[in-house]
Order: sequence, then C-alpha cells, then structure tokens
Amino acid sequence: MLILFDTITDEGQRKKIEDMYVKYSRDMFKVAYNILNDYQLAQDAVQSAFINIINYIEKISDYDCNKIRALVVIIVRNISINMYNKIKRQKNLFIEDADEFFHDDSEPFDEKIINSDIFRRVSEKVKELKTEYTDIISLKYYYGYSNKDIANLLNITEDNVRVRLYRARQSLKNALYEYKGDVEI
Repeated sequence: MLILFDTITDEGQRKKIEDMYVKYSRDMFKVAYNILNDYQLAQDAVQSAFINIINYIEKISDYDCNKIRALVVIIVRNISINMYNKIKRQKNLFIEDADEFFHDDSEPFDEKIINSDIFRRVSEKVKELKTEYTDIISLKYYYGYSNKDIANLLNITEDNVRVRLYRARQSLKNALYEYKGDVEI
C-alpha cells in the first residue's frame, strides 16, 4: 500500500488518501472478507478499491462523512463480487468437491439443487433492481447491517431505511413473480 501512496505527487491528496485508508480500510476489509472468505483476496480488493478512489480523489472534498463511508463500502463490495465471480468462473469442479456435494446427506439432493437455483435467481433479480434498492438489500441482508447502521452509512433516517427496504422487497417480489409466472416461490 505504501507504493500506492508514493505514486500520488500532490501532498494534500496523499494525506487525504492516507487518512481515508486509516479510517475506512478495516470496514472495507470486513466487507471484502465476508464476500471472498480469503484474507489475501480481501486485501487485494481493498487495494483495488483504493486505486479506484485515487482516480477520483480530487472530487472528494470531505472524506470524514457517512456518504464517503458508504461509497468506499460499495466500491469494495462491487470489486469483491467481481473478484468472486471471476474466481468462481475460473475454478473447475473437482471430483472430490462433486463427491462431497452428492454424498452430503444433511439435505436431500433435490433440495440442494433447488436452493442453489433459487439463490441464483434471487441474486440475479436483486442485481436488476434500482441501485438504491440493490444497495439497501445488500447492506441489510447480505452484510447484516442494522437499520440504524444503514441510516448512518447512507446518511438517511431510519424511517427512510424502512421505507426503502419495504419498497425494495416489493420490487424484488414483483420481479420474481414476473420471472416465475404464477408459480409461488
């Protein structure tokens, strides 16, 4: 990370990036680690996020506010998801993994397939929602933030969080019904 800081020639911008790193890197790492479940990959995601932030640092005036915190969390989340999807596509299904999947009797095989398929469909539909709905659903259900934390992150009231969550869930429900037709999910 030090090499990255050395590439910034403007002393004011360097100080701003260093302060942002100190202030937000822990939260960013937690978000990345929750997605990637790998320490090194999570660190890479945080560094990639800061590379993106450096490209737009002159547009950031006040880095000590909830909007910037939400921004850096969303940036690292998107980078982490992209990394996860790339890794997932690159991995081959090994025979041992397939054996574990088929021989794990904790859940019936058909339910495993149905549950993974439903999760995939719901994830696809969440990505198709409005950005504000995608973000609030992700913060609430994927990252486990409370309404109060989300309100602080997005700099909105808790009532607004509840309204957005309700609208996001309704939007998702409608999208899933359109996808599935009259069959209940």
